[in-house]
Amino acid sequence: MHVKITSYDHKGRGIARVNKKVIFVPKVKVGEELAIEIVKDKKNYCLGKRVEPIKVKYCPYYDKCGGCNIGHLSYMEQLEFKKQMVKNIFSKYTKYSLDDLEILKSKEYNYRNKVTFHIKGDKLGYYEEETNDLISISKCKLLDEDIMVITALLNSFIKVHKSLTKAVIKSLDGKIMLILEGSEDKEKVKEFFKEKVSSLYYNNSLLSGSEELKIEVLSKEFLVRKDSFFQVNKEGLNIIYNEVINLVKSLNSKVIYDLYCGTGTISLLVSDYAKKVVGIEIVKDAIIAAKNNAKLNNITNTKFYLGDVSKVIRLLDSIPDTIILDPPRKGLDKKLIAFLLDLEVENIIYVSCNPLTLARDINLLNEKYFLKSIKLVDEFPNTYHVESITLLKLRREN
Repeated sequence: MHVKITSYDHKGRGIARVNKKVIFVPKVKVGEELAIEIVKDKKNYCLGKRVEPIKVKYCPYYDKCGGCNIGHLSYMEQLEFKKQMVKNIFSKYTKYSLDDLEILKSKEYNYRNKVTFHIKGDKLGYYEEETNDLISISKCKLLDEDIMVITALLNSFIKVHKSLTKAVIKSLDGKIMLILEGSEDKEKVKEFFKEKVSSLYYNNSLLSGSEELKIEVLSKEFLVRKDSFFQVNKEGLNIIYNEVINLVKSLNSKVIYDLYCGTGTISLLVSDYAKKVVGIEIVKDAIIAAKNNAKLNNITNTKFYLGDVSKVIRLLDSIPDTIILDPPRKGLDKKLIAFLLDLEVENIIYVSCNPLTLARDINLLNEKYFLKSIKLVDEFPNTYHVESITLLKLRREN
């Protein structure tokens, strides 16, 4: 089948139409005419695949691997795609037209400080897109150089010892945490890796080194544990948090609530610019880490609470003038949105990794809050993902 790509969807897939039926084709460019085969035929749409594999200079696995999806576009084309994608989503789902949308650049390659590899026998790599077929990886241009050193060591190890099943590598300011799973003899694992990494875990047990590693973000230090969530692009993270700090400073906030606070990164970074900061998070280990990070930085004007955000926030007695939201991809809980509408806080800073749920939530909050500003950050180059920092202000009756 021969088609012409006329536009992109929000995942960067090309869109073609045959007999009025939409066909989504990954890893193509708008305007391209090409032969495709149909891999899934649904009632209302089809999924297609290009017959002639696409090649990019930076990755020999690009055609099959699902890690990158818009790496065949130039970097300027990627930035323009992301801006247009967000504009289209807001135009469709909100009352806002984002004419002057700015996107801040990040490091194009070697930015990821964390990777998860699957292992089968002597093969280590990523799963092929939408399959369980393992693509053996020796190099990945998205990973930082320290991770690639450990990747080479892992590939060497599994050529002889073939009972590992999974590897997670975290690279934090020059130190490496390696988290392994499998049925290999743990003494062999320890003997091979203990001198090569700062922290070695095997099947949830610490074999050698430190339980946690330290990373510096802007002016603060943070401890990262085995299961701690931490953004995978430190440079992009610095850009995002600088934008949040600048907003907080401009608002002259006294009391800030940081909802979905994780390990307290945002809470502690904005603590210099408020009288009191309250963080809420449902993950117990994250709250423990947040409290430890506050002690590490000698910060005394923060408090952290464990529990469901939409429930805990109702139990607090202080009234914030600014709320910072950094939810997971699914966005805000409906109960939390209802509470925010009742609370009528002056300012909401919304950090989002998903433009679709951001637009939905802004539309739901539009009754009481209007969009003051939005800025994008390209934290995940070569993928369709984009971060945004949005300021919502309380509507005032005339």
